[in-house]
Amino acid sequence: MSEPLIYEAGAELAGLLRRYYGGEAALWGQIQALLAAELRARGLAAAPRHVRFRRRGDGYQVIVEDAELFGPA
Repeated sequence: MSEPLIYEAGAELAGLLRRYYGGEAALWGQIQALLAAELRARGLAAAPRHVRFRRRGDGYQVIVEDAELFGPA
């Protein structure tokens, strides 16, 4: 995947992200599981990926890029 994958988060992921950014850090595992499932559904491996979330009104845009683009770990 050389180009970033950009899509709007579904209702479940957007709800979890709102709660996560509101202070519920324990939700991170659920967020990761939803992201992994979405990537699998699109035929992509879950890792290594660099993932960002951009707030869009009452939802979120998900931006997924290859981790190698960001240098060695």
